Amino acid sequence: MKTKYLLPILFISIMTSEVMSRPLAVQNFKYKKDIKISGNLSPNGIVKLTLDEDIYKHSFYGDLRVTHNGEIVPYHIQNAEEVSKNTEKVKPELLFSNKKDNLEIYVIELPKLPEGMNYTKLSVNNSYDYETSVTLKLGDNPDQFFDSKSVFLYKYGNQSTSEIDLGGTKHRFIRLEAEPGSDLKFPSAYRAKQNKNLYWEKSHSVANPELADNLCKFSFANESQSAFQILKLEFEEGNWERQVTVRAKIDKKEWDTVFEGTVSHNQAEGVNTEIPLSRTISREFEIQIYDGENETLHLKNVITVQPLEEVYFFANNEGNKDGYALYYGNPYQWSGNFDPYSYPSGDEIKNNDSKTATLVAEIENPDFSFSVLYPPVSGYLATGFFYLGVAALLFLLFSILKTKRSVLAESESK
Repeated sequence: MKTKYLLPILFISIMTSEVMSRPLAVQNFKYKKDIKISGNLSPNGIVKLTLDEDIYKHSFYGDLRVTHNGEIVPYHIQNAEEVSKNTEKVKPELLFSNKKDNLEIYVIELPKLPEGMNYTKLSVNNSYDYETSVTLKLGDNPDQFFDSKSVFLYKYGNQSTSEIDLGGTKHRFIRLEAEPGSDLKFPSAYRAKQNKNLYWEKSHSVANPELADNLCKFSFANESQSAFQILKLEFEEGNWERQVTVRAKIDKKEWDTVFEGTVSHNQAEGVNTEIPLSRTISREFEIQIYDGENETLHLKNVITVQPLEEVYFFANNEGNKDGYALYYGNPYQWSGNFDPYSYPSGDEIKNNDSKTATLVAEIENPDFSFSVLYPPVSGYLATGFFYLGVAALLFLLFSILKTKRSVLAESESK
């Protein structure tokens, strides 16, 4: 190959590598946590990182950035779950089977579910090769079916679809409508414990409220700056309905309304009333209850709840565990917008083992500084240049008007 062709190709490859590697302007983030990955890390393996309370105290959520040797690593974030690994195999009972010329119908009953368990899969087999489309319906009794979906089943030699995903249902009755000649058998079904979302919970002492006309206000200092997205309230009264407003401090001076609406409680539903908030709070907050002409409610206990969240990302091509870090603490940073193929999908997370990563102690980013290219300095400069431009235009306009007046005055004097 001639030299004149080598140089353009080399230039293009260099430019492409620079585009693909996205360095992060780490000086714009006030806080940093190094990431420690346990065990051996395979190239492009999936890494799971659980966020801790420091993140919610000092981040602005959308400003989270995972890096490897200073380059941005795309990630996916979701609520953490306690995934049940234990499954039970049970035998279904075929209640009804009808094979017509244009349709085969099967009705199956599954054994009663123990508390806290769901049905996950139904095994299907056949003694010979086949393919068929099946309509699956689920219900609480054989007279009425609710959920419905279509499933394609096949067996081609050693390759087959031998299980139907039941989606973690509590319905015990299954109706299947298959194409004629399918001759399906259902040897077993599987059930497992429900996956549980994980949370931080913190109880807050309730002080005497401030009373006003038709209003009762409870204030909470939240001195530990415990982060939360949900409030659990417990009252002495069992049944009630009130207009409730929750306000919280979002910075040193500014307050914001994070919930406003009508809340009702029935003692048959449990002890606590849950109120979801519009944003994560980690500072002091207050609860305002409008009683109207009703008797004042007596608040006994307040629990703040923060769902645990996990970040998933792909490891580097070399499988190197060193050099990973999490940056945060930039109120001007936009939320991450990554190509959906650049981070693990839900199926990849579910079907592959993830390497667990942990966050080390929080430090203030030693590289943190204000840059003229990024907010807030860039905003101040832009505003300054705007007003400077306006001032220059006004000065120019004033000069033109002054010159015109001088010319008019000279012409009148003549």
